[in-house]
Amino acid sequence: MRTLVGWGLFAVMAPCPVRVLPAQERTTVGGYGEVHYANPTGPKTPPVVNLARFVVYLAHSFDDRLAFRSELEVEDAKLEGGRPGGEVALEQAYLDYRVAGWITLRTGLVLPPVGIVNETHEPPTFNGVERPGFDHDVIPTTWREIGVGAVGTVPGGSGLAYRVYLVNGLRADGLSAGEGIREGRQEGRQASFANPSMTGRLEWARPGVKIGGSFWYGGTADTNSAVGTGTFGAPVALLSADARYDNGPFAMRAVVATISVSDAEAINATYGQSVGSRIAGGYLEGAYDLLRLFAPASSQKLNAFVRHERYDTQASVPAGVTRDRSLARRITTVGVTYKPTWNTAFKGDYRLLRNAAGAGEGEVLSLGVGYQF
Repeated sequence: MRTLVGWGLFAVMAPCPVRVLPAQERTTVGGYGEVHYANPTGPKTPPVVNLARFVVYLAHSFDDRLAFRSELEVEDAKLEGGRPGGEVALEQAYLDYRVAGWITLRTGLVLPPVGIVNETHEPPTFNGVERPGFDHDVIPTTWREIGVGAVGTVPGGSGLAYRVYLVNGLRADGLSAGEGIREGRQEGRQASFANPSMTGRLEWARPGVKIGGSFWYGGTADTNSAVGTGTFGAPVALLSADARYDNGPFAMRAVVATISVSDAEAINATYGQSVGSRIAGGYLEGAYDLLRLFAPASSQKLNAFVRHERYDTQASVPAGVTRDRSLARRITTVGVTYKPTWNTAFKGDYRLLRNAAGAGEGEVLSLGVGYQF
């Protein structure tokens, strides 16, 4: 989690009087951001540099039970009329009410607790300049929807934590062959609640170790009877498991996920898509802190890492669809991450992009900087 700046007093600029907040109230601010340089292979693909993200975090605790938390993000530096790219969007905006030590009620724009990166996506928290491709095409990070739920820890010191939400569903008209469920997200903007969804996570943690499992289940038909009927018409079911180890100089993370789109045939017939009936994949990453060899007492880190991803957004297809083998992707990334402090990162990596069809393959050299506070 972030280390944030807090104030017990909130001053309104003159001529308004200063309002003194009760002792238990406080406002906190923070944020994160990252800049990327990418140089892909090929004579017609010039290198580019991009301010990928600038995010401001704002929170307020009303008392020792009730708190508000939010993140506002700008992607690609700016928006300009008539030109592609760029986005200004809320990533999170919710209220927490702590009922007891083991349960907090949460409502608003929340992050489905699926996989590793969707909830913990600040640049210093992962290796590599870009987030893994798996966390774009399979688990569509950053994924946010509107809903209500509960978070907390299982009593008894078991190390188990849980999160469970009822949220709005995906929309079938946004599902695609190449990006799976990504464009089916509604992201809090006039989101249809015709097909609600359930999502949740159970996570076991000990010092240096986290193991978790996640799920999502909900309909996507959005009142279109040609796609499906009922509360869970044209359902999407996601199951994911992940593990993280970070102890001493070694670190490891792994994640797998499978997504079932059981009515893909009806979705394709209605919207002219080639959506897979199953989307699946995962990745394995290992890292070693080289500074432990040369400066074992240093609080800084120099992580050398390698990550291998395999995923296919058409792992299975319904009748009438021919599998596109270029969607069975294999991405190998090698690189280093230098962290002078725990919340800043200077990154460099080299990605090899491959697929089962051998089409459109290439390599990308990337450099980046990131921070959080």
